[in-house]
Amino acid sequence: MYIDFHFTSDDDEWYESLESNNEEPDITTAVKIQDPISSLDLQAPLSVESGTNLKNALNFLQDKQQNCLLIEKDGVLTGILTERDILLKVTGKGFDLDIVTVDEFMTENPEHLSPEDPLAYALNKMHVGGFRHVPIVDDLLKPVGLISIGNIISTIADYFSREIINLPPLNRIVDSDMQEGG
Repeated sequence: MYIDFHFTSDDDEWYESLESNNEEPDITTAVKIQDPISSLDLQAPLSVESGTNLKNALNFLQDKQQNCLLIEKDGVLTGILTERDILLKVTGKGFDLDIVTVDEFMTENPEHLSPEDPLAYALNKMHVGGFRHVPIVDDLLKPVGLISIGNIISTIADYFSREIINLPPLNRIVDSDMQEGG
Protein backbone atom coordinates (compact mmCIF):
# COMPACT_ATOMS: atom_id res chain seq x y z
CA MET A 1 0.00 0.00 0.00
CA TYR A 2 1.37 3.44 -0.96
CA ILE A 3 0.42 6.53 0.98
CA ASP A 4 1.49 9.95 -0.29
CA PHE A 5 2.43 12.12 2.66
CA HIS A 6 3.25 15.18 0.57
CA PHE A 7 1.41 18.20 1.87
CA THR A 8 1.27 21.52 0.10
CA SER A 9 1.49 24.76 1.94
CA ASP A 10 2.99 28.21 1.77
CA ASP A 11 6.07 26.77 3.43
CA ASP A 12 6.90 24.43 0.53
CA GLU A 13 9.31 26.92 -0.97
CA TRP A 14 11.10 27.29 2.37
CA TYR A 15 11.30 23.53 2.85
CA GLU A 16 12.52 22.93 -0.71
CA SER A 17 15.32 25.44 -0.17
CA LEU A 18 16.60 23.17 2.62
CA GLU A 19 16.78 20.18 0.32
CA SER A 20 19.94 19.71 -1.65
CA ASN A 21 21.09 17.31 -4.32
CA ASN A 22 24.04 16.24 -2.18
CA GLU A 23 23.52 13.15 -0.11
CA GLU A 24 26.24 14.13 2.38
CA PRO A 25 26.48 17.57 3.98
CA ASP A 26 29.52 19.63 3.06
CA ILE A 27 31.58 19.23 6.22
CA THR A 28 33.96 22.01 5.16
CA THR A 29 31.20 24.60 5.68
CA ALA A 30 30.25 23.44 9.16
CA VAL A 31 31.12 25.67 12.07
CA LYS A 32 33.70 24.00 14.26
CA ILE A 33 34.22 24.48 17.97
CA GLN A 34 37.73 25.79 17.22
CA ASP A 35 36.44 28.47 14.81
CA PRO A 36 36.74 32.06 16.00
CA ILE A 37 33.68 33.77 17.40
CA SER A 38 33.87 36.21 14.50
CA SER A 39 32.81 33.35 12.17
CA LEU A 40 29.24 33.70 13.49
CA ASP A 41 28.73 37.17 11.95
CA LEU A 42 27.36 38.64 15.16
CA GLN A 43 25.46 41.91 15.00
CA ALA A 44 26.64 44.99 16.86
CA PRO A 45 25.52 44.84 20.50
CA LEU A 46 23.00 47.16 22.07
CA SER A 47 24.77 49.49 24.44
CA VAL A 48 24.12 52.60 26.50
CA GLU A 49 26.37 55.01 28.31
CA SER A 50 26.96 54.60 32.03
CA GLY A 51 24.52 56.77 33.98
CA THR A 52 21.57 56.14 31.65
CA ASN A 53 18.34 56.02 33.63
CA LEU A 54 16.71 52.63 33.81
CA LYS A 55 13.48 53.76 32.14
CA ASN A 56 15.34 54.77 28.97
CA ALA A 57 17.38 51.56 29.04
CA LEU A 58 14.27 49.38 29.38
CA ASN A 59 12.49 51.30 26.62
CA PHE A 60 15.55 50.78 24.41
CA LEU A 61 15.57 47.04 25.11
CA GLN A 62 11.84 46.75 24.41
CA ASP A 63 12.09 48.85 21.26
CA LYS A 64 14.85 46.63 19.88
CA GLN A 65 13.21 43.46 21.24
CA GLN A 66 16.42 42.34 22.91
CA ASN A 67 17.16 40.94 26.35
CA CYS A 68 20.66 42.20 27.05
CA LEU A 69 22.33 45.60 27.11
CA LEU A 70 26.03 46.44 27.41
CA ILE A 71 27.01 49.43 29.53
CA GLU A 72 29.92 51.58 28.35
CA LYS A 73 31.85 54.46 29.84
CA ASP A 74 33.81 56.48 27.27
CA GLY A 75 33.55 53.59 24.79
CA VAL A 76 34.89 50.96 27.20
CA LEU A 77 32.78 48.05 28.50
CA THR A 78 31.96 48.53 32.19
CA GLY A 79 28.91 46.33 32.69
CA ILE A 80 26.10 44.21 31.33
CA LEU A 81 22.40 44.43 32.11
CA THR A 82 20.34 41.35 31.29
CA GLU A 83 16.70 40.41 31.67
CA ARG A 84 17.76 38.26 34.62
CA ASP A 85 19.23 41.35 36.35
CA ILE A 86 15.99 43.23 35.75
CA LEU A 87 13.79 40.42 37.06
CA LEU A 88 15.88 39.74 40.16
CA LYS A 89 16.99 43.25 41.10
CA VAL A 90 14.29 45.63 39.81
CA THR A 91 10.88 44.02 39.37
CA GLY A 92 8.50 44.59 42.25
CA LYS A 93 10.94 46.66 44.29
CA GLY A 94 9.19 50.04 43.74
CA PHE A 95 12.13 51.89 42.16
CA ASP A 96 11.48 55.16 40.33
CA LEU A 97 12.80 54.16 36.92
CA ASP A 98 13.33 57.83 35.95
CA ILE A 99 15.82 58.26 38.81
CA VAL A 100 17.73 54.98 39.14
CA THR A 101 20.47 54.25 36.61
CA VAL A 102 21.69 51.12 34.86
CA ASP A 103 24.86 51.31 36.96
CA GLU A 104 22.90 50.32 40.07
CA PHE A 105 21.65 47.03 38.58
CA MET A 106 24.23 45.97 36.00
CA THR A 107 26.78 43.25 36.49
CA GLU A 108 30.07 45.16 36.70
CA ASN A 109 33.18 44.14 34.78
CA PRO A 110 31.59 41.20 33.01
CA GLU A 111 33.72 38.43 31.65
CA HIS A 112 34.33 39.00 27.96
CA LEU A 113 36.06 37.51 24.95
CA SER A 114 37.68 38.77 21.75
CA PRO A 115 36.44 38.05 18.22
CA GLU A 116 39.48 35.81 17.65
CA ASP A 117 38.71 33.53 20.59
CA PRO A 118 37.29 30.12 19.64
CA LEU A 119 33.61 29.29 20.10
CA ALA A 120 34.70 26.72 22.68
CA TYR A 121 35.78 29.57 24.97
CA ALA A 122 32.33 31.15 24.77
CA LEU A 123 30.61 27.85 25.50
CA ASN A 124 32.94 27.23 28.43
CA LYS A 125 32.33 30.69 29.94
CA MET A 126 28.57 30.25 29.54
CA HIS A 127 28.60 26.81 31.12
CA VAL A 128 30.99 27.49 33.99
CA GLY A 129 29.65 30.96 34.81
CA GLY A 130 25.99 30.24 34.18
CA PHE A 131 25.81 33.06 31.60
CA ARG A 132 23.59 33.24 28.55
CA HIS A 133 25.47 36.21 27.06
CA VAL A 134 29.16 37.02 26.75
CA PRO A 135 30.33 40.43 25.46
CA ILE A 136 32.85 40.45 22.63
CA VAL A 137 35.36 43.31 22.84
CA ASP A 138 38.33 44.57 20.83
CA ASP A 139 41.82 45.18 22.25
CA LEU A 140 40.69 48.51 23.76
CA LEU A 141 37.71 46.82 25.53
CA LYS A 142 35.26 48.50 23.15
CA PRO A 143 32.20 46.26 22.66
CA VAL A 144 32.04 44.89 19.12
CA GLY A 145 29.61 42.02 19.62
CA LEU A 146 27.61 39.90 21.98
CA ILE A 147 27.43 36.13 21.74
CA SER A 148 24.53 34.26 23.26
CA ILE A 149 23.67 30.64 23.62
CA GLY A 150 20.91 31.38 21.08
CA ASN A 151 23.50 32.35 18.47
CA ILE A 152 25.28 29.06 18.90
CA ILE A 153 22.09 26.98 18.88
CA SER A 154 20.76 28.70 15.76
CA THR A 155 24.09 28.09 13.99
CA ILE A 156 23.88 24.41 14.86
CA ALA A 157 20.23 24.34 13.80
CA ASP A 158 21.11 25.94 10.45
CA TYR A 159 23.72 23.29 9.77
CA PHE A 160 21.55 20.38 10.90
CA SER A 161 18.26 21.77 9.60
CA ARG A 162 17.28 18.58 7.79
CA GLU A 163 17.79 16.48 10.94
CA ILE A 164 15.78 18.95 13.01
CA ILE A 165 12.92 19.13 10.51
CA ASN A 166 12.74 15.34 10.43
CA LEU A 167 12.42 14.94 14.19
CA PRO A 168 9.26 13.11 15.26
CA PRO A 169 6.34 15.23 16.46
CA LEU A 170 6.47 16.24 20.12
CA ASN A 171 3.18 14.49 20.84
CA ARG A 172 4.50 11.14 19.59
CA ILE A 173 4.85 8.70 22.44
CA VAL A 174 8.20 6.93 22.31
CA ASP A 175 8.05 3.30 23.34
CA SER A 176 11.33 2.62 25.15
CA ASP A 177 10.92 -1.13 24.51
CA MET A 178 10.76 -0.60 20.75
CA GLN A 179 14.11 -0.41 18.97
CA GLU A 180 14.68 2.67 16.85
CA GLY A 181 17.27 2.72 14.11
CA GLY A 182 19.59 -0.05 12.98
